[in-house]
Amino acid sequence: MDIVNKKVEKLQEELESCIKTLIEASAAANITQDIVVGNLVDRKLADLAKTNKLAVDYIEKVTGKDIDVVMAENVALEEEE
Repeated sequence: MDIVNKKVEKLQEELESCIKTLIEASAAANITQDIVVGNLVDRKLADLAKTNKLAVDYIEKVTGKDIDVVMAENVALEEEE
């Protein structure tokens, strides 16, 4: 069981690293005003926010909105597409 716990811990660390990379990409896309990349990255962050607090914290900080509001807005946008 110790091996499983170590693998889970390593995967969690890798996930956190990936989320941090997505956050950096989102910030860079906002600076360069790259809407396509920004939308792609932000959608992935929204998906990850369903299960990860780091993604939630970032989204709430950037948008200034509660995560539930952001998620509802994303659903509405997807339905329009």
